Amino acid sequence: MSQKTAQTDVNTDGETSPQRWLHVRLWATGAVMTLCFGLLLTRAYVLQVQKRDLYRSLAEEQYLREIEVPPHRGRIVDRSDSELAASASVDSVYLEPQRLRSELPDSARREPALAKLALALGLEVSDLKRKALSDRHYLFLKRRIAPEEAQRVRTLAVPGVGLTQEPKRYYPNRSLAGPLLGWAGVDAIGLEGVELAYDRFLRGSKASVIGWQDARGRKVMVGGIGDSSRERGHDVHLTIDKFIQFRLEQALEEGVHKAHAKAGVAVALDPRNGEILAMASVPSVNPNDPAGARERGVRNRVVTDPFEPGSTIKPFSIGAALEAGVVRLSDEWDCEGGQWRIGHVTIHDAEPEGILTTTQVLGRSSNICTSKITRRLGREKTYLFLRQLGFFSPTGIDLAGERSGQVRPVAEWRDVAFANISFGQGMTATPMQIASAMAAFANGGILYRPHVVSRVVSSTGQTVLESHPEGKRVMSAHTASQMRQMLRAVMEKKGTGDTLDIPGYPVAGKTGTAQKVDPNTRRYSPEFWASSFIGFAPYDDPRILLFVMVDEPHEGHYGAAVAGPIFVKVVSAVLPYLGVPPQNSPQLVTTSPPPPRPSPSAQYGPPVPVALRYPGVPESLRVPNFVGLGLGRAVDLARTSGFRIELSGSGVVVSQEPPAGSARRGPICQLRLAPAH
Repeated sequence: MSQKTAQTDVNTDGETSPQRWLHVRLWATGAVMTLCFGLLLTRAYVLQVQKRDLYRSLAEEQYLREIEVPPHRGRIVDRSDSELAASASVDSVYLEPQRLRSELPDSARREPALAKLALALGLEVSDLKRKALSDRHYLFLKRRIAPEEAQRVRTLAVPGVGLTQEPKRYYPNRSLAGPLLGWAGVDAIGLEGVELAYDRFLRGSKASVIGWQDARGRKVMVGGIGDSSRERGHDVHLTIDKFIQFRLEQALEEGVHKAHAKAGVAVALDPRNGEILAMASVPSVNPNDPAGARERGVRNRVVTDPFEPGSTIKPFSIGAALEAGVVRLSDEWDCEGGQWRIGHVTIHDAEPEGILTTTQVLGRSSNICTSKITRRLGREKTYLFLRQLGFFSPTGIDLAGERSGQVRPVAEWRDVAFANISFGQGMTATPMQIASAMAAFANGGILYRPHVVSRVVSSTGQTVLESHPEGKRVMSAHTASQMRQMLRAVMEKKGTGDTLDIPGYPVAGKTGTAQKVDPNTRRYSPEFWASSFIGFAPYDDPRILLFVMVDEPHEGHYGAAVAGPIFVKVVSAVLPYLGVPPQNSPQLVTTSPPPPRPSPSAQYGPPVPVALRYPGVPESLRVPNFVGLGLGRAVDLARTSGFRIELSGSGVVVSQEPPAGSARRGPICQLRLAPAH
């Protein structure tokens, strides 16, 4: 019987068949892996080298985000380049909810962190918790925070919470020119005043905060906002003079307070070109607190609030008759003893008068004789002259919100209505309209468009807009000259403004005392008045024109007594400041040039430290040292130290009373200025 024996094949190398098969498999696997690795390297080369730019762009499109932020607005400055509005970079707090939840997934850790953050920012914890659950990549928690708040946020270091910088609008002079300047909103958009009217120039280009998503889907912010990412807005240069603005607001506020009045408005302009030098409304507003301004309904009443002007309209009524040639200055008019009946209505004068010349009619402010003068001219021509002077239509001032005033159609001017209109009742006008029209008398018959902006300058120093006087002749130079004479007569003996003349600076002007309509009875009230005064000086070469109106005074109501003193206080301070020498002032006669005037320090010696001069007086109670300061710096120091200053002379401060370093005895400091050489 044969026996079968199992055999295993053996090759020449001594390998069995299973071993050989294993080697084949290992070789094949290695080849495949080498091929795959080669493909991966090739693909990586294509992605990272050949198509790098393409895929980078696609990645950025997919992951990068741009969050728009407000730009830096341009500055608003006065005619001397002193800042009235500017922007500064401040911190804002943002939240990346997804990152917060990713790094603090446990609510037991997340909620205490949010509670601390809410306390640091003065926010509601519930509000933060809600925002932490948001699906948004990025949102603001609190914008434009105080530096101490920003430091608390940095110290807490809550994941997903960061700081970025945004521009914040601020007004360094607080309420100075507040209603005129207006304010900008949280997104740097002008909302009122100059900020609104010139927003397209002030507003810069938008900026962005850049971020990306990492591999875990977390949004990461990059670098905040850089100045290179945007263009700052243009600077707006005003015709406003900071010193004149300060003196006007100071005097108007004091006058309104003294009269226990509801409000007051005033506007000063250069009658030679229509430039606004100052514009004030009381109550005022601090543009740093726009919410408070909106709540109180504060507005620039110089252009927004028409009112019945009363007797300040009489120069224009009489001027219309002079221009038409139907009356002369020497013509005589019967004032009817102070009472004149038209139909069923009796017109009264404040003081009974008999026969007056045309000049005296304006000087004594006779309602009766003014009505008779316009009756001789006629309704249509009276209306057309008033219209020619800018009444019943906007002046075109470069501010938003201007109103035009109203009057009935001429066809509805019955005898009584026509008489009322001639002396400023039954029609309305804004303070800006009255001031602009009066300037035409002052400058020889040219009606200029009033304006508050002189030029707009880019961040690179290029002028992109420049204002030029825009005027048209509205009356003859002869009529304007006659009106200046008549307005000057108002300030002389027996005129309604005879207490308001300024020594050395002869004034031409007109008082106004207008009854207001009671909103309840719709009749003229014996309790509600609008007291006003408008004038210019020096009357033969006017450098400033000022209109003042005090609304609803309760201590007196005549324009000469309520509004007139405000005019005198402002103009008597401004004209020396403008370098206008007083008339009939003594002149130094000499055959040789006078020696140069020494500087204040040479005249009065170097300033002595206040602590040495007045030992024992606490620093907070000392009078500041104004000596050696120019006018602008003196005004700034007075505002910051709580003083009101009274000035004489021009140049730099050479003496003061009370002395620097002495104990404060009151709110007023008298300064004497002299040219520095």
